[in-house]
Amino acid sequence: MSGWLYLIVLLPVAYWLLVTVVGVLSVRKMSHPEKLLLSVQDAERLNDPQGISDWARSQGFGLDSQFDFDGLVGAGGVKMAVEGWYSPAKRLFLMHYHVQDKFYYEFITGLEGEYSLTTSRSADSLALPFPPRVFMQVFENASLDALLQEHEKALVYFEQRFGVKPLEPDRPLRDLILHSLKAQMTYVQSQSLWQLKVGWWYLTRRRNLRNRSVVEQIESLDRDQ
Repeated sequence: MSGWLYLIVLLPVAYWLLVTVVGVLSVRKMSHPEKLLLSVQDAERLNDPQGISDWARSQGFGLDSQFDFDGLVGAGGVKMAVEGWYSPAKRLFLMHYHVQDKFYYEFITGLEGEYSLTTSRSADSLALPFPPRVFMQVFENASLDALLQEHEKALVYFEQRFGVKPLEPDRPLRDLILHSLKAQMTYVQSQSLWQLKVGWWYLTRRRNLRNRSVVEQIESLDRDQ
């Protein structure tokens, strides 16, 4: 086998191993998120050139909390800046995440019956599976208005399908984030051979579920049963 053929074979294997190692380390690190979600140390990192803050205020959201999230494995100590905005009228959180020149945002609603719905702009949000009743939909490159519209469409469907409505948060945002991360990491680690599956999840879930609404996801599961 020539050197080029060895390279063609080895590169995908090396990438798979890298994704698996990073995934396993990330799950283990985020299993203790109280050590990762910190008070903001550098306020300048919260600069908002995308104008998300202005949009949030225009839609009736108020700034709830700001954090540094030290959960990026292999990032050399770089932390993600996290801002949470809340609309009492809509019972809705707008989360804004940014690190260096990259950013994304998502809407999160807690619902009756321990349901929750997240509508995100980043396919990376799909990298790991979620516990039952926790739903995620991703629309890459969607504007804030378009993302909110998709989120509200899904909420209407949830009320019709499951009979659940949005709830006011019963604890501070930091506690909600910690609870969500712990629940997801516990669920991931409850799956058999999860260490071997994280690479597969990362590569397939991001490809198969992005730009698919939760309505499509749920109805697809219904057809497969």
